[in-house]
Amino acid sequence: MKKIVVSCLLTAVFTLAAAATVFVVGTGYFVGNYAVHFGLERGTGDHSQEPPRAYALLMPPEARHYNRPDYTNEEWTMESADGLKLRATHFFPDQKSSRWVIVVHGYGCTQENSWYIAANYLKMGYHVLTPDLRGAGKSEGRYLTMGCRESEDIAAWTRLIAERHPQAKIVLHGVSMGAATVMMAAARPDLPGQAVACIEDCGYTGAFDLLVHQITASFGLPAFPAMNLLDWRCRKVAGFSLHEADPLEAVRHSSLPILFIHGTKDTLVPPDMAEALYEAADAPKKQLLFIDGAIHAASSQQDQEKYFQTIRTFVRPYMQ
Repeated sequence: MKKIVVSCLLTAVFTLAAAATVFVVGTGYFVGNYAVHFGLERGTGDHSQEPPRAYALLMPPEARHYNRPDYTNEEWTMESADGLKLRATHFFPDQKSSRWVIVVHGYGCTQENSWYIAANYLKMGYHVLTPDLRGAGKSEGRYLTMGCRESEDIAAWTRLIAERHPQAKIVLHGVSMGAATVMMAAARPDLPGQAVACIEDCGYTGAFDLLVHQITASFGLPAFPAMNLLDWRCRKVAGFSLHEADPLEAVRHSSLPILFIHGTKDTLVPPDMAEALYEAADAPKKQLLFIDGAIHAASSQQDQEKYFQTIRTFVRPYMQ
């Protein structure tokens, strides 16, 4: 009789455990899918070029106003390694120059978000390339990959500049997700020798780390198992793992000098991520600049003079 009771209890326990597992996995499947589509998939309804809904809710179309630099420009196109047609704008400085910069926009943005920074580089006599990252603006692509695949594309844009202008000296400058992108591009072995420096503004240590921070700090939720389930669906739906978007590992292998910039009031990407990136970097030269009072992605406007003067000083030895 005792054996029967024990057997029944064990059967009930295993049945409940199995049911709980199915519930957790099933819930994770649907929640993970929703999170991937909400946060990484472009397009809303009839507007196929709209950013992911997570960004569109924060920045509706009527709030997006950008001043295009009043410089001669042309459109560039390129095909990515996986067959996407990517677009960028090349702005010409007023004087002949071998100085170039690729300005890389952040999450949910387009190249238009780069135009303020681009205008400052143009005044400094740089050619400026402002790409629409995959899944953004006029470039093709369904999903953002938090810098993972985007870094491959930026390396390819750099190679294209080098092919067309062999004497070019190229700076990679990215903001937020664009900063993560240029940090990973700076460690790629296929980056041409014409790339001479990297400027990262408010980049994160890793996509997984960033989302863990948001889940725990902003929402007070446990990271496990939510993040594991999200990464599982991210791999299946968007074709990459959040762990692949890993700037912290990239800066340990950077071939370029890196200037790290971060706002002290950044609550989206905490300033201690900048410190961690700086400490981990094994770049030929590195510098860390904090802009007092700047919120996320606003350092260049909070203290424009300090921001661009620091950049000029940092890159000067590589522009000779």
